[in-house]
Amino acid sequence: MTEEDVTRKRVREILTEFKDHQGALLIALLHIQYELGYTPEFAVEDASAILGFSQPEVWGVLSFYSDFKIGKQGDHFIDICVDGPCHIGGAPGVRRALEEAALDESNKFEVRAISCPGICAKAPVVAVNMRYHGDMTPDKALELAAKLD
Repeated sequence: MTEEDVTRKRVREILTEFKDHQGALLIALLHIQYELGYTPEFAVEDASAILGFSQPEVWGVLSFYSDFKIGKQGDHFIDICVDGPCHIGGAPGVRRALEEAALDESNKFEVRAISCPGICAKAPVVAVNMRYHGDMTPDKALELAAKLD
């Protein structure tokens, strides 16, 4: 049995616990989110089949509430400011380098664009697991990413 098979089995077990409860979609999806740390995309199809909601209704709940993370997330997060000073300072090149590296790292880290953290004098800025680093270059960013375990 693959990891995805095990996860899907657990998702179906959780959904089945809420099968005969009126209006249980939100709470069932929250249970999945809390247990797994994310909501697998196949949960939409499974919730629709088990709980009797349409797939657009399930997607509507998942996309309306910002707490839901759809799909497995990276083990670490590298946020890069994409606002004016960071953009001018070279953030697009840093972002490209990190995104290319993330493709090769299989969920080791996820690159996210953020808005200004307020340290423009150090632009461009990245945050590795919410620790900020300034005066970033593509090479420096890749060095930070390589240190993640």
